[in-house]
Amino acid sequence: MNCLEYRRACLTDPASKNEAFIAHRNECGDCARFADEVGVLDGKLLDAMRVPVPDDLQTRIRLRQVIGEEQSRRVTRPWQFALAASIFLSVALSGFFGYQVYSSNRYVDQLRVAVIEHVKEEPQFLTVQDDSSGQRFGQLLAAFGGELVQDIAPVRLAEVCALRKNYKPIVHTVVSGKTGPVTILYVQGEPVEKVMPFRDQQFSGMLVPAGQGNLAVIGEPDEPLQPLVDKLQQGIVWKI
Repeated sequence: MNCLEYRRACLTDPASKNEAFIAHRNECGDCARFADEVGVLDGKLLDAMRVPVPDDLQTRIRLRQVIGEEQSRRVTRPWQFALAASIFLSVALSGFFGYQVYSSNRYVDQLRVAVIEHVKEEPQFLTVQDDSSGQRFGQLLAAFGGELVQDIAPVRLAEVCALRKNYKPIVHTVVSGKTGPVTILYVQGEPVEKVMPFRDQQFSGMLVPAGQGNLAVIGEPDEPLQPLVDKLQQGIVWKI
């Protein structure tokens, strides 16, 4: 069993008792770490579904309704209080929007680092040539709300991975570029406001808002990424 076969099997059944599956995990440190990440992701999903319902939930809902009805019957406050409230609200909103800008910039910086680190952690994906990946790319996009309406580029690999920074499942795709392989990652989360370029010493990339998240397009420093970004924006229709 090779790394690609192991990771597909791991995403299907991470607790598989298959002898080849277990043997590969014991022999391959990278795949063992991948399995650990998938296990953490599964645990987080289970925890999210275990939301306890308070015993007094019905009482709380009724209390909220009573409070709301009582407040609606109160007389309007004097204009002095209204003015003070409006001033306070203005100050609070200015601080809130300032924080929002800071949080957004921080999120983008973290996302840039995370996607480049992910590509560096999976160097074997850049050398894979799987002829069945074109169809799989479309199927994976559909699972995340995207419809592939036209060919983007020759697809060499299409897998589901876990992004280590937040353990979210992502679509990890590698296509043939002009100068070498180009990685396309679809990461769910807050979409960036516009296409944003980034780079480090080894790779250059672009973040592209898409659906309920972003596409990260990453290639060699001299790879022309803009034509591929244009094809991605024209060739994928996001339904959610």
